[in-house]
Amino acid sequence: MAQKVKLEDKMQFICEKAYEAFVQNGMRNFSLNKFIASLLMSKGQFYYYFKTKEALIYEVIRRKSDEMLEHVAQDIETKKTFFDKLLVFFASYTDINTDPMYADLDKVVRDTFVLYMNVENEYIKQINIDFYDVTYTYLDAIFDEMIQNGYLKTDAKKWLESLIATADGMYFHSMIKEDYDLKNTLSEYLLMLDALLKK
Repeated sequence: MAQKVKLEDKMQFICEKAYEAFVQNGMRNFSLNKFIASLLMSKGQFYYYFKTKEALIYEVIRRKSDEMLEHVAQDIETKKTFFDKLLVFFASYTDINTDPMYADLDKVVRDTFVLYMNVENEYIKQINIDFYDVTYTYLDAIFDEMIQNGYLKTDAKKWLESLIATADGMYFHSMIKEDYDLKNTLSEYLLMLDALLKK
């Protein structure tokens, strides 16, 4: 058991240092060899934990996304309305200019976005599926709570998948179109959805 704890601690340390490097220098300027040297470990030691640079990137983003979602879950608990809960959930999409936690993760995701489109890679597909499942689970709980409270129509959950797809599409659009006002557009959509789904 002690060996597993040490492994996890070392992986967490490497991921934290990599995230700092990604945010500070950007992915284009990230040199894996320089990074490994900065850790004061051999390449062999590093590759024991991460087989490739891409594996390191995916694990860093997964861990940071998990941290962000834990933070979001706590914030959701403090909100009372359907609209406010959805706004908090999608803050990672919309608050990239006001919250450093979201801004830094957004920078890394945008810099590495092309890696996530490799549908041939089973590992990448699984990461995307896992993230979608977590997103669905959080939103499903919000919908369940609002249905149980009598705020939403009983069939409101049929909109859940389209909500995720629409929000993702808006986020992707914001990557392409520089002047796209993601926060305002997504907020307006959530208001329309709120009006459509409430009893």
